[in-house]
Amino acid sequence: MKSINGSRRALIALFVMSLVTGIFFTNCAKNGFTASNPEQNGEGEDPFLAIAWHIHNTSQKVFALDSGVAGVDLNLLKTWQSGIFGDGIKILISDDGVENTHEDLQVNHLKTAVSKDYSIPSYSITSAAPIASDDNHGTAVAGLIAAAASNGVGTKGVAPKSSIASANFLSSTVTQTEAFLVDQAGGDFDIFNMSWGSTQNSLIAAVPSFHAKMRAGVLNLRSGKGAIYIKSAGNDYHVYCRGSKSTYCVGNSNFDSDNTTPYTIMTAALNASGYAASYSSMGSNLWISSFGGEFGDDSPAMVTTDRMGCSKGFSNSSVGGSLAFERGGLGNAGCNYSVTFNGTSAAAPVLSGAIALILEANPQLTWRDVKYILAKTAVPIDYTTSGTLTHPEGEEIPAGAIWERAWIENSAGFKFHNWYGFGRIDVDAAVALAKDYTFSFGNFVETNWADERSGLSLAIPDNSATGISDVMAIGTDLKIESVQLKVWITHTNVANLSLELTSPSGTKSILINMNNSLSNLANYQGEVFLSNAFYQESSQGAWTLKVVDGKGTHTGTLTRWSLSFTGSN
Repeated sequence: MKSINGSRRALIALFVMSLVTGIFFTNCAKNGFTASNPEQNGEGEDPFLAIAWHIHNTSQKVFALDSGVAGVDLNLLKTWQSGIFGDGIKILISDDGVENTHEDLQVNHLKTAVSKDYSIPSYSITSAAPIASDDNHGTAVAGLIAAAASNGVGTKGVAPKSSIASANFLSSTVTQTEAFLVDQAGGDFDIFNMSWGSTQNSLIAAVPSFHAKMRAGVLNLRSGKGAIYIKSAGNDYHVYCRGSKSTYCVGNSNFDSDNTTPYTIMTAALNASGYAASYSSMGSNLWISSFGGEFGDDSPAMVTTDRMGCSKGFSNSSVGGSLAFERGGLGNAGCNYSVTFNGTSAAAPVLSGAIALILEANPQLTWRDVKYILAKTAVPIDYTTSGTLTHPEGEEIPAGAIWERAWIENSAGFKFHNWYGFGRIDVDAAVALAKDYTFSFGNFVETNWADERSGLSLAIPDNSATGISDVMAIGTDLKIESVQLKVWITHTNVANLSLELTSPSGTKSILINMNNSLSNLANYQGEVFLSNAFYQESSQGAWTLKVVDGKGTHTGTLTRWSLSFTGSN
């Protein structure tokens, strides 16, 4: 198997869904683990900052067997040295609660009644602290964003002067409802961090009211400049095949319906060597890659805050294994910090903190400006446009078929990869561009599925690289910001199918890879998938949808497809 980083490995997905009112979400990295080979912790005003490799990677091991690669980090030290720390930027952490009294978080926790505790009838209160014994995730997320600077304890968040509030939406004490879900996208905040999602081996219908709330947020919040919605892409690169508890398949971030709107910034996770983390979900809906770490045993995980005390949290006296830090050793006497947190759950708050720095550098930026700056300054990882990637589970595909492409470069000059989006975030470069920002977007336009091909009956050849192709002529000339595909296919096992769009400029984007995790699911019935690969190209001209069946036995027919564009004239 050819693999860009050579180290992706199986991960039991930690997303769980149970639809009482159509909704139930859990976080992306809810349990810790043990590691070995501890090393000496750093000294200084923030004693654990020295092992926070995502801030400054000097090949620290952080108790793992192998070190990271020096220089593979956020590249933010010049930004900090210039005095930019996220001051004045407000961030809502939608999670399972944040320990607002934590020694490294309390100074940055908003004291006004803005946090949301959904376990009580009137949920606008001064804090939404963890309630259940397993509500540990949000405190770890918060530390990556806003752990305080130079206070003599702990570590340092990416935006250590930003202000945070908590919504304990994921707490096991909360019965999730549609109203609560919608509320995750509202409020007087600049950035919304959502380190959660649904499992990527099924297709769950979108909640239109939640998507409408995000749309309203990007159009109206921040005095019309638009809120920034940061969302984890998911940990389902390897996930149980649909209906199985023993066999793994390849997931796709596009299988989570909340990941398919143009209003979110989807982040993948990188490890300390700078490659796609072994668990990080792939997808054409990705925008950027942030840092999420690995498992802490063979490669470093993340350094962040944990619930205080050795009787709760990821770090506590009952943790087994050889990692003394997690049991209150090696300077972590109060078990107030953890070095075992990982996932796209971690990549999202790291990105949220980075965007807080960008917004402080230029508060006039719109949500579209922020997305542009991230894409423009992202660093491609192992950049090559030659070759293709093979199926990670070793499944055969038809001769001549393409399971996944290497990097593509579109006609507007943007490089894109389904594992990385536009590439690794570079904070200093993004902040520099933000300070001198001159790019001007036109009015935001959404075509709202105005373009459709219907009444089709195109048989999809079984187990054939040829597949079938259909062409749609688009008359509207937009400078593209996103492309959504809605598709109807009758097929007894859609997991076999790949869906690829080709733009009028010839850019090819695989939205769904063949032989994926939707095992034995019949039919696409108007599901929506997103691609960012065509960013800033023109929408006008002939668009081609290609459907390839990557396995024998099951057959089907393409009956209808539609495109929706966002962009500007």
